[in-house]
Amino acid sequence: MNSINQESPYQNKITMLENELSRINKLFEFTNITNAVSDFDSLVIHLNSFLMKAFELNNIAFFLEKDNVYQLVANENIDNPYSFEFKNRDEGIWHVLNEGKPAKLLNEKGEKIYFQFFEAYDLLDLDAAIWLPIVFEKNVIAVISLGKKKSGEPFNDVDFDFFKNFIGFFNPVINKFIRQKEKESSLIYLQKTLHNISILYNIGQAMNFIDDLKRLIQLILAKAIQTIGAERGSLMLYDSATNDLVIKVVYGLPDKDIEKKINEGQIECTRIKVGEGIAGDAFINKKAIITNLGENDPRFFPSYLSNVQSLLCLPLIVKEEAIGVINITNKKNGKFFDQDDLDFMGALANQAAIAISNAQLYELAITDSLTKLFIRRHFEFQLENEIKRCARYKHHVSLLMMDIDNFKSINDNYGHQTGDEMLKKIALVILETIRKIDMASRYGGEEFALILPETYKENARKIAERLRKKISGISIKTKGGVEISPTISIGIASYPVDAEDKHTLIGHADEALYFVKKMGKNCVAEYTSKGCILIKDQ
Repeated sequence: MNSINQESPYQNKITMLENELSRINKLFEFTNITNAVSDFDSLVIHLNSFLMKAFELNNIAFFLEKDNVYQLVANENIDNPYSFEFKNRDEGIWHVLNEGKPAKLLNEKGEKIYFQFFEAYDLLDLDAAIWLPIVFEKNVIAVISLGKKKSGEPFNDVDFDFFKNFIGFFNPVINKFIRQKEKESSLIYLQKTLHNISILYNIGQAMNFIDDLKRLIQLILAKAIQTIGAERGSLMLYDSATNDLVIKVVYGLPDKDIEKKINEGQIECTRIKVGEGIAGDAFINKKAIITNLGENDPRFFPSYLSNVQSLLCLPLIVKEEAIGVINITNKKNGKFFDQDDLDFMGALANQAAIAISNAQLYELAITDSLTKLFIRRHFEFQLENEIKRCARYKHHVSLLMMDIDNFKSINDNYGHQTGDEMLKKIALVILETIRKIDMASRYGGEEFALILPETYKENARKIAERLRKKISGISIKTKGGVEISPTISIGIASYPVDAEDKHTLIGHADEALYFVKKMGKNCVAEYTSKGCILIKDQ
């Protein structure tokens, strides 16, 4: 018995020496790590690996403070890592952390000591057992979260002694690297800011020269996606008639054929009601939304364009009124959207909203509200520009003047609503038949004009006859149940064959039109220097 008692002090000393040697070896090993790395990110990664191995932990997470929010910057074996973050609101746990001491998170039964804190920040799944604070100038600038030991054994006094020494040793090291990271980040931020300003300036310059709303939206969306390094995006505008958000342009789809058809209006994407989904939420509340939960976000509205991991939605606001939403989807390389992305997109969204609003106002100013064709004033402006272009490059342009036959009697017999319906259907047929480079306008009450750039008279005849036949196939049901079909008369003239200026060209096309009226209507005629002639059915 005495022998055992005599050996105990020696055994205790041996144990103490072994623990001290283990502590020194761990600190020595960590010293080697700090000497081997040259940047903050490498330091944190090696630190995590070192602690995971030294204490055989289930997991580890490193949180770095930014604007009083502690964000996870590195981890091992943490599920859904980017959903974890927290703040310092001086709750109970911070009384320990602020003193630079390790915070024990579990009691002897393995229950959370600071349950309310972890529940408030949705951190219960973090599965943490100890938090190690990194303190600089009395502020906790980082927190290392240690998971439980794989063996299931609790952390003992020896472990806590090491953690205290480790914090004291690590504080000056981590502070040096954090200051270095801040300097590097400041330089990178400055370079990125200058780049973003350049992008915004270039977009602003382009906006001054692009008068086509769809082309303008495509430019804005493409530049946004390329600048912040995302996979794809869409721009939605508000439709007040249906209270829907409607996708006008998409960019970055894997299937370019589908992307083209959506952008050309051949495929209509799912409409979203205001307040519905994440985009609808951003629109109605007029606030940008970043979600890195992807399709797991309960607000997410699925569509066949889904496959969303992260999403940035920004409302387009003009004079405190939302007019649409920009959606940027999936940052590349598995990254997530951050405040820098939001700041850049916020500036772009403000610029885009004003440009789109101006373009919409301009479009309203040059578009006939009933037929959605250009008005006469804009038609004459465009025709004059086209003739100048043709004169410079020795090209041809043809002009069609069209008039609905017997339109007055249609209004008199069936009412102006039937007449309006006829005008809208004829305009739609014209738009569906012509090319992108052609320009259709409502010239007068029942008259239409069509500019055909790069078109000789021979091809103009074919287009005119095609239009005449398609329009005669329109069927309109009147209030009395009578079905009627319109017919149209068309006159053709071309530059430079028939005229050398805008007024003469319009006059000669008009002359050919009234020649058709005189000869029986529902036909096509062309102007020639020897007189107008009817075109046979082609």
